Amino acid sequence: MNYTLLHAVVVGLLPCLIPPYAFRLSRVFGTQRVGWVLFAVFSLLAVLQLVRAWHPMGLGLDPGLTLDLLNFLIPVLLLTGMVHIETLFKERLRLEKEEERLRAGLELQVKERTADLDRANEELRHEIALRKQGEAELRTSKEQYRFLFDENPQPMWIYDLQSFEFLAFNRAALRHYGYNSEEFRALTARDLYCAADLDAFVADSARTSSEVQRRAVCRHCKKDGSHVEVEIIAQDLVHAGCAARLVLAHDVTAQRHLQKQLLVSQKAELTAQLAGGVADNFDKLITIIEEEASDILKKCQDPNAIGPLKRIAATAGGASGLTHQLLALVRRHPMKPQPLDLNELIEKQCRTLARLLGSKISLEKKCGAKLPSILADPALVEQILRNLVLNAQDAMPNGGSLTLGTAAVRLEEAEARRQEGSRPGTYVSLVVSDTGCGMTPEVQSRLFEPFFTTKSANKATGLGLATVHGLVKQHSGWIEVSSEPGIGSRVAVFFPCGAASVAANQ
Repeated sequence: MNYTLLHAVVVGLLPCLIPPYAFRLSRVFGTQRVGWVLFAVFSLLAVLQLVRAWHPMGLGLDPGLTLDLLNFLIPVLLLTGMVHIETLFKERLRLEKEEERLRAGLELQVKERTADLDRANEELRHEIALRKQGEAELRTSKEQYRFLFDENPQPMWIYDLQSFEFLAFNRAALRHYGYNSEEFRALTARDLYCAADLDAFVADSARTSSEVQRRAVCRHCKKDGSHVEVEIIAQDLVHAGCAARLVLAHDVTAQRHLQKQLLVSQKAELTAQLAGGVADNFDKLITIIEEEASDILKKCQDPNAIGPLKRIAATAGGASGLTHQLLALVRRHPMKPQPLDLNELIEKQCRTLARLLGSKISLEKKCGAKLPSILADPALVEQILRNLVLNAQDAMPNGGSLTLGTAAVRLEEAEARRQEGSRPGTYVSLVVSDTGCGMTPEVQSRLFEPFFTTKSANKATGLGLATVHGLVKQHSGWIEVSSEPGIGSRVAVFFPCGAASVAANQ
């Protein structure tokens, strides 16, 4: 009885174990519908077996029914499982093929993307190489620009056309104008121009052009206050986003000075040729007229003819003096050089000069002590002194003060190079200073030109200072003039000490 019960329990529980296993297999193979079906069938068999085993009557069920059902269902289950497994394997193969296809497609895409990426990387490397090359060329260009701009021997700068501030400048500009970098940067382009040229510069800055142009010759101011003449070459451009102008300034001060000297020299040479030829012939004629008039005057007994003859002789004497001026102008005046003390000559001439100046002009002397002697013609030095005094008198029509001074001057090599016609050595200066109306720079530049005068034609011949210049040059000296309008003038004549200078002109 116990065995039968145990057998019934075991046989009843065995179908109960199959559904969970089938359900688990169904989950493993990926579908749960078969598992649920098997679970339901075998659960029903297990219930029937338990009911038949435990119920006293057995409910009229055949004891072998369960085993028959199991013998039937297990092969069916195995067949179903095999079919299902085959289906799963086919699906797995399909999925693997699909996976291979997708993988191949992915690999192809990866290769294409990699090729695109390689091409992009190659283009990027090429672009980087081009940029590096461009940067190197730009760096080289900047270095060349800086070299050409900074090391250019001509002063150059760039300034803003609106504010006139300096945007860039080179070392030559600093050297030429005497500023350091901070001082020059604090200036504007307007500060370089003289007041007389400032309006023209502002007006010129308003006229822009895309071409390189020679603007004008103007005067610039240096840091030390001196003025230089510069020729401006300009190019308008855009610098740092603003309208600007590149300027190259060429200093033509020395060139224009040489041109003026050449012009003066040519004028002097032409005048010398003309005046020398005229003076020689005219002096001979005047001498004959003067001698004949004197002889006739001595022999004349007619009182009515004596007056005209004296006027003829006096006029001939005046004409003779004019020829002597012309000869002095061309440095061909007859000279009788001898040792001369300028202090003694001034002392002898003081009374005569005082009467010549009149009461409105006071005469003062500031003569240096122990002056060395000069080798000069006293008559010609007196003529130089007289002409300078007369010129000073004309500058003081309302009166004033005139000062005569002398001094010994030692000229060194460096100083001699700055003065045309001078040499190192000892000199004696004769200085004539007045408190008259002074002279403008334009008048000073033409002061010693023959026949140049600021007076009317009937009051002066324009030969006074030109004669002085010729006589001083004939003594191997030179003249320095300083004057300011409304303040007065100072004329200094330098005579060399020694015989060699005068002998060179004999």
